[in-house]
Amino acid sequence: MKTAFIVRETRGHWIADFAAAVRGAGWRAELVTEPLDDAERAALDPLVDGFVVVEDVRDVLAVTGALRDRGPAAVLTGAEGIIASTAQVAELLGVARCPASVFTCAHNKFAVREKLAEAGLPGPRAALFADPSEAAAIAERVGLPAIVKPVNGAASTLVRTVSTVDELVAAYHLLAARLPENADARYHRLLPGGIDPLRVFLVEGLLDGPEYAVDVLVRDGAAETVTVVGKPLIDERKFELGMVCPPFGLSGERAAAIRAAAADAVLALGLDQAVAHVEVIDDAGLGPVVVEVNAGRPAGGAQPALLKLATGIDVTAEAVSLALGTPPPARGTGLPVPVGYLIVYAEGSGRLVRVDGTGEVADLPEVLDVVTIVSPGQVLTDDQEIYAVNVLVAGFADLDDLAALHAEATKLIHFELEEA
Repeated sequence: MKTAFIVRETRGHWIADFAAAVRGAGWRAELVTEPLDDAERAALDPLVDGFVVVEDVRDVLAVTGALRDRGPAAVLTGAEGIIASTAQVAELLGVARCPASVFTCAHNKFAVREKLAEAGLPGPRAALFADPSEAAAIAERVGLPAIVKPVNGAASTLVRTVSTVDELVAAYHLLAARLPENADARYHRLLPGGIDPLRVFLVEGLLDGPEYAVDVLVRDGAAETVTVVGKPLIDERKFELGMVCPPFGLSGERAAAIRAAAADAVLALGLDQAVAHVEVIDDAGLGPVVVEVNAGRPAGGAQPALLKLATGIDVTAEAVSLALGTPPPARGTGLPVPVGYLIVYAEGSGRLVRVDGTGEVADLPEVLDVVTIVSPGQVLTDDQEIYAVNVLVAGFADLDDLAALHAEATKLIHFELEEA
């Protein structure tokens, strides 16, 4: 029997779904992980067929050495921070389905912006910001207002909107002070070309239009878009609060243009035999502009459940089949009504003790399911978009209904945090 090795960086809701999909294909699923405490091992043990323990899952040579004699038929992950390094492991072991260089490029937002521009795809003006003394020149080059963010960031970590040169300088100092405190290892590793993500940031011109998400499946060079998800509820931090499928008021013509932009972007980056979660802003002047390509993984949190409810397509199973090279999984039929996805974040920062109120939310008439992504002991922070509790809903009429549902769920859910 073939064995797929699933590499785990930190705790993740996705692990159970990936392992189930591997087993559903008739393969063994083993977990590659850093040392586990007894409780974690007991929780994960029913999900997988074995463990491979390494000191650092980001150490490509160490992981490759640990797997070389175990007959790996596939090596995969759903953890954003180690997609590129896991792809390098697969490449060294001769089981890669897509070149690792594609994922390395995708984790550098400025490199992605350059690659898409080379392909003739529209995008905002962008620049690397390595010295606050350059703020005026960068503002002139990119234009204001603008977005400042980590060059290899994810989960809306420390994304800031600026309207003046002084605000641009302040954003630089904020990121330079706060990013070194972030526990995510990606920010503490140099990017190709020697870019230090702790002191070099990305500035992009602000786009003007609604935001959408598209998961794209690429099989044998052909890109298939799953559907378009609207993101009508976004807070001042650029955190997603609520999504809907199909999007409110989106015409078939605009939906087709958004799908085409997402497909064109992943193909321009060279992605194949893999999935990507793509974020698009339908700009008033430029049209659909790809602002994020999360190559190598489907949508985060419980969004795969939203997509399955809306379309009948299990994007997690699709992603795993692409990584394994197995036939595509069977597909069902989506619900005939709009489906919503609400995200509740913890307020403040600290170590999670417990989450209360999810049962009360589950009892609301519009709620289909409540999925708690975080777990006790996990450190939560206001700087990062951590999908703490996910609520799947249906039976709402419009955006006001969706917003009211989010407000009600937020009131009912309470996070108890302690100092980390």
